Amino acid sequence: MADDHNLLQCLATSSAAKRNHHAKLGGLWEHSQGMVKAAEGVAAAYPQVDRDLLITGALLHDIGKIEELQARADIDYTDAGRLLGHIVLGVEIVSCYMAKVPGFPETLRLKLLHMIVSHHGQYEWQSPKRPKFLEAIILHQLDMMDAQVDMFTEAAAGRDDNEDNWTGWARGLDRYVFCG
Repeated sequence: MADDHNLLQCLATSSAAKRNHHAKLGGLWEHSQGMVKAAEGVAAAYPQVDRDLLITGALLHDIGKIEELQARADIDYTDAGRLLGHIVLGVEIVSCYMAKVPGFPETLRLKLLHMIVSHHGQYEWQSPKRPKFLEAIILHQLDMMDAQVDMFTEAAAGRDDNEDNWTGWARGLDRYVFCG
């Protein structure tokens, strides 16, 4: 596991994915920051939301990607990424840091780990658990929203201005995107 300085460097420079959303160096930080901004808006709109928990979840939900992906000539999976995935790796990383804090509250520990394991929202999307409390389901929705915003934005940006109002087939979105 990375030391504290290396962890911050990895968070700032890692990709959020091999392809589809935020698939570039620094994409993980961009994705996490987009989610934090959206989380602040949601927390402001719904006073029953634990703002601090939601923002912490937004920052930590994909932390395992610093060990899941590597960037060389292109972005690819590490052995640990292919064997364990970013959800399991994220639980390991966050658990190690929480264990260093004497008296870390058990309920908070469980909530943060649950947010990591449930952020994909569905079993068929490799989520070991479905979200089971308010901030966890909001985190899942914010993750989906931020990824979709990036994919639609990238599809539109890749369109040739000389073409009609549509992009080519956007594989990750499974559709053409209207840009008119």
